[in-house]
Amino acid sequence: MADLHLHTALSPCASKEMTPQRIVREAMKRGLDLIAVCDHNSAGNAGSVERAAGGRPEVIAGMEITTREEVHVLGLFPGLQAALAAGAQVLAGLPVGPGRPRRAEEQLLLDEHGVVLGRELRMLAAASSLSLTQALALIRAHGGLAVAAHLDRRAFSVLGQLGFLPEEARFDALEVSAAGVARGRAAGFAGYGLPLLSSSDSHFPEDIGGACTVLQAEAPSFAELALALRGEGGRRCGIA
Repeated sequence: MADLHLHTALSPCASKEMTPQRIVREAMKRGLDLIAVCDHNSAGNAGSVERAAGGRPEVIAGMEITTREEVHVLGLFPGLQAALAAGAQVLAGLPVGPGRPRRAEEQLLLDEHGVVLGRELRMLAAASSLSLTQALALIRAHGGLAVAAHLDRRAFSVLGQLGFLPEEARFDALEVSAAGVARGRAAGFAGYGLPLLSSSDSHFPEDIGGACTVLQAEAPSFAELALALRGEGGRRCGIA
């Protein structure tokens, strides 16, 4: 069981209770084997969640990139260093305050125990300087997987912002929100011919595991997830 879209207290719209320890505790309580940390435009807390988990659950370092078109794209990376390198490039194109000083104060960089190490001063809620094509290229340049976030939503999804799925946009999977799954909308996206996932997009501890993806794989890992998305070696994935 995997929840591949979780935010920490680094995301300006997430609860301060989304600390590494709390995320791990809630994930274990809900029987999750694999989670992905996908804060807005940064991978700054992914390593802390990895260390807090200690392999239970397994943690993928990721990021939710807001493109220039205000499309949200999940980048899931093979390791922390790849995520941090991609994150540095995204951060370089974001504005620094004073636009929303209150939000900057809420963008908490934490250690694995939840101790505040600092605050990210760049505006993580802003659109990056990357176009959709550039964001996808960045994810691939760092060995990552690209997922179209919450495809069923009107705001910040590729369909909501552009009205269509560009032919040149090579996504590895499409994410349907928990609400979209509950409303029976997932089947409507099967025609795109890409694997369908669902994740909680949790900004609060109680939402973790509220939507999940089932992996038929040998282990909960990035490598096995990549194989499952490609349908190789008998691996499969789908909405729980």
